[in-house]
Amino acid sequence: MISKLILIGNYKPDKQFSMLIFEGLMADGYKKAKLQVNVIRPREVFRKLGFNKPILIKWLAYSDKFLLFPIELFFIRSLNFVLLKKVNYHICDHSNAFYLNFLPKNKTIITCHDVLAIRAGLGFAGTYCSATKSGEILQKIILKALSGANKLVAVSEFTLNQLIEIDTKPDIKKKWICIHNALSEKFVPLPEDQIKEELSDFERLKDKAFILHVGSDLERKNRKLLIQMIYELQNDWDGLLVLAGEALNVSLLELVKKLNVSDRVVQINNPNDKEVIALYSICEAMIFPSYSEGFGWPIIEAQACGAPVITSNKAPMMSEVGGNAALYADPNNARAFANQFLKIKNTAFRNQIIKLGYENAKRFDFDSTVHKYIELINN
Repeated sequence: MISKLILIGNYKPDKQFSMLIFEGLMADGYKKAKLQVNVIRPREVFRKLGFNKPILIKWLAYSDKFLLFPIELFFIRSLNFVLLKKVNYHICDHSNAFYLNFLPKNKTIITCHDVLAIRAGLGFAGTYCSATKSGEILQKIILKALSGANKLVAVSEFTLNQLIEIDTKPDIKKKWICIHNALSEKFVPLPEDQIKEELSDFERLKDKAFILHVGSDLERKNRKLLIQMIYELQNDWDGLLVLAGEALNVSLLELVKKLNVSDRVVQINNPNDKEVIALYSICEAMIFPSYSEGFGWPIIEAQACGAPVITSNKAPMMSEVGGNAALYADPNNARAFANQFLKIKNTAFRNQIIKLGYENAKRFDFDSTVHKYIELINN
C-alpha cells in the first residue's frame, strides 16, 4: 500500500489552468485519503533571462522543462532510493509524459486528458489543433513516452481508444484504464444574494437573461457558433451571450461586428471560481459547442450548479459526459443549437433537464475517482 505520493505538475508560465485545477483536485483527494502528498513542477529559471523576446523566452522555457527539471527528478528519485523510501509518482498531465524517462515506470501513473495535439502532430484530420514543426517533434516525444507507460488513466473511453489507436508500443504489457474526471465539491448552486454579490462588477448582466460559455479561445471550442447562435436568436429571445474565459480573438470580434450583435455579447476575461459558479447558477443555459474534447468538464460543472446544458452531439460529450441530462446539436449548425435552446423556454421541460443534470453530475463523484486512482497505483 502506498503512503507517499509525488505529483508532477505543470510549468506555471504555460498557463494550463485546467491542468492546475486537476492537479490541485488530485492533491486534495489524495490527502483526504490519508496519503502524504508533495506537488513538484518545473521551476522558472532560464525563462526569466528571456529579456521579453518571445522566441528566446520559448526556448529558455524548454530548458527549464526539459533540462533542469529532469535533473531534479533524477535527484529526487535517487535520494528516495538511497533512503529506502517507498514513493509513487503521478504525472498529472500527459503533455509531461517525457518525465517518465526519469521515474520508476512501475511506480508511476500518467493521466491522459486528450490526444488531440498528438494526433494533430501526426497529421490526423478533425482535431481542430495545429502544430508547428517543433510542435510535431514534441508531440511525437510525448506519444513515445505515453506508449511506454505501464499505468495510465484516460479521462474518457473516447480518449483511451484514440490513444490505443496510435500506441507505438502495443506489445508491452500495460494497465491502461478509463477514470472519468471528478467534479469538485465546490460546484453547487449559489443563493440569489450571493450570486448578486459575486457578479456585482458586471453591470451589463444586471437583470438580464443570458446564455453562457466557459472556455478558451481555441478553434476547437467553436466560439464562432455561439456568436452565430445569438444572431439566430435575435427575433426569438432578447438575452445576452456571456463568454467567460479568454478574450475574443480578432476574427471573432470581426464576426461580432459583421453580424451586428455587439450589444448582445459580453466578455468576462479570466473569471475566478466563485464568479464562474455564480454564472452557472443563474444562466439560462450553458452552451458547449466544441468540435473536440478529451472530456468536457464545464458540462458537469454547469449541471451540478443547476444550469441546463446544450452541447455537441459528438463523443465524449454526448456518449460519456452529458448522458441523458443534456441537449445535443451539430456543432456546425447554429440554428440547431438555437432551436434546442428555445425548448428550454418551456418551464416544465427546463425543470426536468435541470433535475436530470443534478443526477448526472453525481456520477462524477470526487471520492470515488480518487479511490480508483489509488487502486491503480497499488495494483
